Formats: sequence, structure tokens, C-alpha cells
Amino acid sequence: MPVSRVSGLGFYDTRTVTGLGFVDETYTDTTTYVQPSGFSATTNIGTVTATTDSPLLPSLSATISLGTITPIGGATDVPVTGVSATTAIGIAELVTPMTNIKIGSVTPTEIHVGGTRIYKAYAGPNLVWYQVARATQYRGSTSTTETTTSSAHPANSYWRRYQLAFTYTASELASFDIINGSVISKLRWYVTNPTSSNYSPFPNYAIRMMHIGSGTNTTNPTNLGGLSSSNVTDVKAQHNYVATATGYHEMTLDNNFTYNGTDAIGFIFAWGQIPTSYSTDGQGYRLADGTLHIQRSDQAGTYAVTETTNRTVTNLRPVIEMFST
Repeated sequence: MPVSRVSGLGFYDTRTVTGLGFVDETYTDTTTYVQPSGFSATTNIGTVTATTDSPLLPSLSATISLGTITPIGGATDVPVTGVSATTAIGIAELVTPMTNIKIGSVTPTEIHVGGTRIYKAYAGPNLVWYQVARATQYRGSTSTTETTTSSAHPANSYWRRYQLAFTYTASELASFDIINGSVISKLRWYVTNPTSSNYSPFPNYAIRMMHIGSGTNTTNPTNLGGLSSSNVTDVKAQHNYVATATGYHEMTLDNNFTYNGTDAIGFIFAWGQIPTSYSTDGQGYRLADGTLHIQRSDQAGTYAVTETTNRTVTNLRPVIEMFST
């Protein structure tokens, strides 16, 4: 609409002001004005520069803190490209934890129910995110490298009785998606060439598991050499193991094993003299690195998980899958 504004201001002499005048004229303002909204007292909007038509808001930027993002289970790193420290990305609502989940007066970062880890929801602009309970399933190496007929293995009968000891490192367990709080309730291993019924069952078959601080893939769980162990658990008591089927051999544990998320896990398998004689059977899958520590004999008797091994073989750790939360 027409408005009146000052359109001229003059000085007739550079030394002495002899005249000062204002001239009214009709002017139609065609400028489109933008009304900024959504700014708060703590928002830095840069320097506001006035012009004859409308205010300019240059260098509008904001620093956004996203906090810490915790991986869920086996997380995959996703690269973010195209964003630099000088990129102005405007002002957005931060993604923040919901605060309506409380334990007493504390807002937890995660909730465990038994051995199941449950994550709380997160909220942000147009976003509601949460993860329900982790799946309980078998986790472990996918190696299908096969042992030989005479190689030590949890189902091998080349020697009539064995003790086997080996370690899975913390990094290996993480790659299997076995995490802090994972509860292991079953073990299984794959047998490609089982022994016959003449050489089965394997009597007094027992399994022990433990945490080993700083354990490597060569660590001997029966002789830690200065390393520390904890949570030493006889997960399977002595029993008769029938080893005659091709495929997965599964054992439900008598005592579950809960992983602490930081240490290696040591395994000890031990059993007594199998019936009849020895046989060139009992092949399965192995890892192609690390050390397997063993005892072996054809004599009558039973090895126990408490004994110390006396031999080592390389690149023969068995592939053991763990049924875990």
C-alpha cells in the first residue's frame, strides 16, 4: 500500500549547512519480508545487517551435539560424507533419550531382563526409535575347514580319551556378536565323519568354561601362565556323549555361562576311555589359527577338566557355536 518515507536529504554547502529539506513522495513497497521464528535466547544467528529493504541474516549456523551412539549388537559403521566443520546445517531438534523410563529416579541407558538386553526408546523430530529384545540364537565362527581323521576334536576317536583346552579371544567373541551380558545356555559343533556305535558313547564327557583376562588364541586355560581367570564354571557335568550322528552335535548346559563383554573365554573338554578301541573317525570343523592344548591316551581312565594338558597343536581350535542371548 502507499506509504510516506524520507527519500532525500541534502546539504547545499560542504562548509556551512544552509538548507535541510524533506520531500514527501508516494512509494509502493514491493519487498517480501521474512519473519524469522523458532529462535531462542541461546540461539546464535550471527550479525543482523540492516538494509533499506529488509534485514539480512548472514552466517546462520548452529552447533549440534549428538551425544554418544551405542551400537546395538553387531553394529555396522556407516560413513557420513559431505559434512564439514564449516557447513551450516541450520537449527534442528536434538535426538535425545526419552525420560519416561525410570529405575527409581535414574533414567537408565539400557535395561536387562534376565539375560536379555532391552533398549529404551529415543525420540527426535519425526523419529521414534527403539530396539526390542535381542534374538537368542547360535553365534560363532562360520569356518568349514575340516580336521583330519587323526586330529583332536570334541568328537574324535583316534585316541580313546582326550582332554582339549583352547581360548576364544574377546575380539573373536565380539565378531560372533557375543556381548556383555550374553547368556550362553548351549554349545554345538559340527561333525562331518562321526564314529560308529562300537566306539560310542564317550564316557564321563565334561566341559568347563571361564573368563581369561587378556587371553589370546594361544592361551592354555589349564595353565594360564600368569593370566587371571574368573567365572570358572563347569557348564556340563560328566555324562555319556553319543557321538554317532552326522551334523551338529548339541549340548544343553547344566550351568549357563554369562559373558562379561571384555575377557576371552577359555574352554576345557575332557572324557574317559571310549569302548572297544580307537577309530579313524570323528572329523569336524576347526579354526585356521591359534593353539589347541591336549592330553591323549588309549589307556583306561578318565581325563578331568581340572587337569593340566601336556601337548600343543597349532591351527586346530574346534569351531564351537554358542547359543546365547
